[in-house]
Amino acid sequence: MSSALPRAVVFDLDGTLVDSVADVADALATVLREAGIHPLSEDEVRSLMGHGAPGLLRGALRLRHCDPTEAAWMTRRFLDRYAAAPAVRSSAYPGAVAAVAALAAAGIPVGICTNKAAWTARAVLWALGFAPHVGALVGGDSGHGMKPDPEPLLACIAALDAAPEDTVYVGDHHVDVATARAAGVRVLAVPFGYGDVATLEPDGILADYAALPEMLGLVEAG
Repeated sequence: MSSALPRAVVFDLDGTLVDSVADVADALATVLREAGIHPLSEDEVRSLMGHGAPGLLRGALRLRHCDPTEAAWMTRRFLDRYAAAPAVRSSAYPGAVAAVAALAAAGIPVGICTNKAAWTARAVLWALGFAPHVGALVGGDSGHGMKPDPEPLLACIAALDAAPEDTVYVGDHHVDVATARAAGVRVLAVPFGYGDVATLEPDGILADYAALPEMLGLVEAG
């Protein structure tokens, strides 16, 4: 790995390292059925990803033309259901675990900044093999707000003992790019997640995790 690489790399989780739509959709379907609401398809769930559980439930109720005031209790129920089985059908994107492990082995601290609740994010990281290589995790319930507020990303960077100008954030969604811009952090976007990469305007597009070291060097140099 090049000496030009940044001093820390922070990743979004869902849609960036992990395709979690199936498990999210299963938990959401259970909660919606309990409320007498027709479940969403996985494609519909995918379109709502990126805003944490509260945003997911608000979006689901909006799609089904239901009372949005129901979102609070349904969010709590969803989190309980999802936490019970967060990685049954979820999978790491090709090369993602190896890329994260290689960064950690090269002495580059790795963080996770996600709008997912930290306790469920941690379970997914352990289940899919990322956890041993992750030095800091900040979730939507970690007390720093939620993306696109820059504070959770800045808190994750601080936990890695790094600085924003020495860090690269990797995400898949306009929320991730907006968060990075607000934090003064360079950002790479993956095209295989839940956002439309053509509209994101990141510093670079990471189409394959095998290219991550080179891409990080180009972002650092640029």
